[in-house]
Amino acid sequence: MLITVSPEVSAQMRPPRALYPKGFKIGNSLGRPGMRELQRQVLRDALGLLSQNTRPGDLVTIEYPEYGEQYEPPRVKKL
Repeated sequence: MLITVSPEVSAQMRPPRALYPKGFKIGNSLGRPGMRELQRQVLRDALGLLSQNTRPGDLVTIEYPEYGEQYEPPRVKKL
């Protein structure tokens, strides 16, 4: 299980399963410092994917409005 803030880069690594908390900044993959409840929720959601019928390689995107300002990760150039 991977929690990623850069889904394009993570997809290239082909993790078994991944959670993308949409709009989170690099370094804040669980939420900003001090946002304990949000951090717990992201962890619960990630662990919950292990019991769902997801296929290897699936990337699940979840939005968390309580995070606040949204961030778009940089695009990866394909070679």
